[in-house]
Amino acid sequence: MDNPEIKFFWNTSDGDDIVQGFYRPALENAILYQRKSGYFSSTTFVEISTEMIDFIKRNGRMQLITSPMLSSYDISILEQSVENRDEYLSKLFFDDLANDPSGTKQHFAQLMGYMLANQIDGKPQLEIKIAQTSDGKGIFHTKFGILHQANGELIGFLGSNNETGSGMNVNDEAFNAICSWHTKNSRKQVEQYQTSFENLWNQKNTATRIFDLPDAIRKGLLKISPKSNMEYQKVLKDVYDDIDNIKKNSDESSFVDEPDNETDKPKDLYDYQKSAIDKWMENNCRGIFEMATGTGKTFSSFGCISKFMKNHSRTVTIIACPQTHLVEQWVEALKVYNSIMPDDIQVHFDDSVTCYGEKNWKPKFGELVYDFNKKTFAGKNVISNFIVFVTHDTLNSTGFKEYIDELPDSKILLVVDEMHNIGSELKLNSLLDRYDYRLGLSATPIRHYDQAGSDALKKYFEKIVYEYSLGDAIKDGYLCEYYYHPIYADLTSDEMDVYNDLTKQIAAKMNNNKTIVDENDTNDPRNRRAALVGNAENKLVVLEKILNDLNWKLQQALIYCTSHPSPNLPKGSKTQLENVNDFLANGEGRHFTVKSVTYRDPTKSRGEILNNLAIGHYDVITAVQCLDEGVDVPSAETAIIMASSGNPKQYIQRRGRVLRTNEKGDKKFAVIYDILVKPPKSDDESIKLRERKLIAKELLRHQDFARIAKNSDEAFESIKEVKEYFEIPNDLTQEKIDTLE
Repeated sequence: MDNPEIKFFWNTSDGDDIVQGFYRPALENAILYQRKSGYFSSTTFVEISTEMIDFIKRNGRMQLITSPMLSSYDISILEQSVENRDEYLSKLFFDDLANDPSGTKQHFAQLMGYMLANQIDGKPQLEIKIAQTSDGKGIFHTKFGILHQANGELIGFLGSNNETGSGMNVNDEAFNAICSWHTKNSRKQVEQYQTSFENLWNQKNTATRIFDLPDAIRKGLLKISPKSNMEYQKVLKDVYDDIDNIKKNSDESSFVDEPDNETDKPKDLYDYQKSAIDKWMENNCRGIFEMATGTGKTFSSFGCISKFMKNHSRTVTIIACPQTHLVEQWVEALKVYNSIMPDDIQVHFDDSVTCYGEKNWKPKFGELVYDFNKKTFAGKNVISNFIVFVTHDTLNSTGFKEYIDELPDSKILLVVDEMHNIGSELKLNSLLDRYDYRLGLSATPIRHYDQAGSDALKKYFEKIVYEYSLGDAIKDGYLCEYYYHPIYADLTSDEMDVYNDLTKQIAAKMNNNKTIVDENDTNDPRNRRAALVGNAENKLVVLEKILNDLNWKLQQALIYCTSHPSPNLPKGSKTQLENVNDFLANGEGRHFTVKSVTYRDPTKSRGEILNNLAIGHYDVITAVQCLDEGVDVPSAETAIIMASSGNPKQYIQRRGRVLRTNEKGDKKFAVIYDILVKPPKSDDESIKLRERKLIAKELLRHQDFARIAKNSDEAFESIKEVKEYFEIPNDLTQEKIDTLE
């Protein structure tokens, strides 16, 4: 066996490809891999996939000493007791493994479980030990490794690179490689690496504490490991598939909030997106983009980030989203953006981290902060910039803010997607003065029934620097035209009785006009009445009429339903979502292929469902609020709104979901059916007056939908009767509603 050709010094800044040039030839004939790494990820295998799997198949063994890269808070917990240490480390590990929308981490974990279970010469194929500095201060940061070749020769390396995908293929890294066969002293040098490793492994190094992999993690990995050769081969296939998907890095999810025809490269931003970026720059990199759903706020933001990074040498960019699936969507959208945009407007960054909930994000964030503040021996910054993807909740957490406090020598840009969601009194605390530059994004920046929150957001981001309305987007051809059909359903007599009773309760509560509705208070009569209206029994009758008019032909349709129970039905009764699914899928002449999308579905599942809708595997998708924000379905041509909302944020988002043009360019228009409940007439003038303002708020939405619809006159005619009965002016505005008596 010939020894591989491996040079002494490797530096990615000089153009060295350390995966192709070093790792692959070094692993090709290796039988034992001893590795000390500051930070380790199982997805290392993505970058050295073929050789690592061949290494496993050859029964090559791996000994790994790694650090969880703990924060001071984490360390304080681990210091309490060994029991707490193992419990806490296990929690961090399994929280991260559970946050696996693509299934990739699970598959690699199964492979690691296989290596733990597979005995070679009486030892596990994979052994892992955890390192921590003895005093609990500082971090375990040195990195070196020894690769034992089948012919007895050794390859040792020492440098900056971690055992991660970014450490191998993204970061600015440098290290020395020593081969035992190069010179007379080479073997001695590599053997010194080996001695150092084994002293640490056997706890002979007092400066660092070594402890075994927590038993809970070990048992967890063994539990999911393949139990037969057939299962093992299935895991290998899954891993290979994951590798292919990850390496492509250009697959655009159905969730990506950008125009679908942006797939060929190189592309460029639209003129209106460039104008938005210019306006933001002119306002000293602060401001709000009020842009209609589907007009590319995400790509506009990346254009801002690109310019921000070019103007400053040391930057941290924080991108905050309301939900975890939107965080993941932004991560994917950035890959798409960089794959199709010219180099001069791409976002060039050294590293990134994703942070939310109980996800094990602290180790990676801690390493980035450490590397950001550290300089190399040559006086260069280890990294000059990085991006943080985070949920609104985590942005507001104490742990997150502590890491921000450790970045004094930096310029920080905060980008807040769906900024209206962060305007509550509690979440406003996340908007730190420390964030030098700010960009807020929303189609609806005004908070519904919360003027104080709206004012606070506007003050923080300074002002709306760019507006691009839905009408503008349709006129300019970026969104398609639509037909709007508002259709009224009557309440049943039983529902009417409950409605009137709740209306009286609301009237009593509305004596104070400043009373704010708590959407989470299920006992509030306003929420109870909204649930009653949302679940109105006759909406199913109207749905049947719509389908009859369409000759029971639905293709690529979305139906918005409610999953909240109706207050007039016994506990345990079917929700509207369940009833609609049954109605569509069962009965004579009804053979739609139906799929529901809810928050319970992981992000990958939702993406697959939407993709299957696009290619015709499903006729209809029924959904609740999980499609309200950040999710566009360009293939959808028909929307039926059964769960109506008076909240502008929700109804504007829902309308925008189906107005995206598709990739083929053959989607000329969309059709929106809006099933509304006709308010009951009352002889009680006091109730009628109370109802007048509430109905006017509902009709404001109907008017907004109808105004720019292709069948505007027809749509306005449909709501004429209700307007006339309640004496509501034709040209409604929020200001006019406020003056109604």
